[in-house]
Amino acid sequence: MISSVTGLGLLASPEIFGAPMSDELPATKGDENVKRLLFNENPMGPSKGVAEIVKEMVPRASKYATFHKYDYLALKNLIAEREGLMPENVLLGHGSFDPLIMISNHFGRNNGEIIVPSPTFDVVGNFGQKIGARVKKIEVDDSFRLNLGAMEAAVGSQTNLVTICNPNNPTGTSLNKDQLKTFCRAVSDHCHVLVDEAYIHYLDSWQDQTMAPLIREGNKVLVTRTFSKIYAMAGLRIGYLLGPSTLIKDLEAKYTLGFPGNMPNSLSVAAAMVALRDETFLEKSRLENEKRKRAFYSELKRLDIAYVESDANFVYYDVQKFKAYKELMWENKILLTGGWPSKPNWARV
Repeated sequence: MISSVTGLGLLASPEIFGAPMSDELPATKGDENVKRLLFNENPMGPSKGVAEIVKEMVPRASKYATFHKYDYLALKNLIAEREGLMPENVLLGHGSFDPLIMISNHFGRNNGEIIVPSPTFDVVGNFGQKIGARVKKIEVDDSFRLNLGAMEAAVGSQTNLVTICNPNNPTGTSLNKDQLKTFCRAVSDHCHVLVDEAYIHYLDSWQDQTMAPLIREGNKVLVTRTFSKIYAMAGLRIGYLLGPSTLIKDLEAKYTLGFPGNMPNSLSVAAAMVALRDETFLEKSRLENEKRKRAFYSELKRLDIAYVESDANFVYYDVQKFKAYKELMWENKILLTGGWPSKPNWARV
């Protein structure tokens, strides 16, 4: 079974919270033959418009992203306009990773309590543990979906933050939008709720699935997004956080100081503005992803391998002997991840 799956040559991602990347992949440095199937990147590459604007903006690489039609304020305004929010509700970052670290630091300091699902893309929980936060992990349910009931039941008087990833990474499952809205409204009466929407654009009619409108309602809800996935701009490192204006102001004051050196670069800001307006590329990427995913499902079924149907651009599946599988794939210069504690023999591609 392992050798059969090796032949699939499919997209994969690594566990980012294991060994440092420099130690984890010592044999891959500078090797162009490695199947760079690591971070759930979009193999289509960025849109033509993004490529053109980056080239156009190269002369401005010497300047901070200020006082220009493509500057950080213009990007904030565009995001706010599209989300029905105010620019004061938007915090820009280097990918969504940057705002997630800020959130973890903000709510996890002084032994703050954070509730996180497991398994998930747990930047907040992992960084929180590094600074002494008390992190409660709630396992996904039998259908591999986030267990909202158990997460809500775990909220106590000391809880500062509850995190949700929708669709979830690595399981690829998404939540019913009405159930998630009910959860967010209820829990945000007690603490802040973060919804990581890095993969939301892979959902059909994703605009109807986002929790961003709850911010406009006045709930203590935060939403993170990135241009690294469906927009295929991972190397440009641009993303953002949406949230209550008072919190956004506090985070910017504490972690950015309002200084240009902390802003995303001129090229990534311009690229993000062009990408946001390109609905055609977004839909093309989503449909291409669905086609490839269906082909992968067919092969898994042929090999009689258990898997979870995914609402993102990766699939979670059972290889039975993950360590041997991973080593064999790496010998063939195909890099992937898996082995989460609750499902030690499952992989994500």
